[in-house]
Amino acid sequence: MAPPVWFDEESPKAEILQAALQEFAEFGKKGARMQSIADRAGVNKALLHYYFSSKENLHQEVLRRVFSRGMSQISSSFDDTISPGDQIRLLVRNYFTFIRSFPALPRLLITEMATNQEDVTSLLARTFEQGDLPIPGKLLEVIRQGITSGDFRPVDPRQFLITVIGSVVFYFIGRPLFQPVLHITEEEAFIEQRAAHLEELLLAGLERKE
Repeated sequence: MAPPVWFDEESPKAEILQAALQEFAEFGKKGARMQSIADRAGVNKALLHYYFSSKENLHQEVLRRVFSRGMSQISSSFDDTISPGDQIRLLVRNYFTFIRSFPALPRLLITEMATNQEDVTSLLARTFEQGDLPIPGKLLEVIRQGITSGDFRPVDPRQFLITVIGSVVFYFIGRPLFQPVLHITEEEAFIEQRAAHLEELLLAGLERKE
């Protein structure tokens, strides 16, 4: 399945970024080739160097945009006008939707962390801290509100965030194994069920039991 168009402005630069995203996801930074990216984008290689000057710069810009998009989508979950529980539901759903929009992303990130950990960690940390209140701080505040209202039991929001990330990502990493072993034939329907299941399961882990 071809990835969706993430860089939707109509320009050669957007075509290059889209092509590079797919190339890096398939081959990692080390294995990706500028000529292959140019071919995917339908441009000549000189144009890549005009916009980005090097594979390193192109790689950094792709990751920056991926992380920024993810953080923006996740941050939209936090809304003081709705209950803490509904904000957690949105957090899980928005993160799931973000990964679902390009299922090769987990593979891209795993490859990057294995081969380029320091740079990727630094870039992700900078992106993660964008905004007036970083996502961990926002999540902490939502969970505190839920604890204060009596809806949530006391939990460590860091542990919860790690659980959310792992629960979502692992399905997309393990799909080649899950599909034949679990006899998953209607994948789109199963993915919808997976999203709903995670919302219920993760929220149940926060809720205070009477």
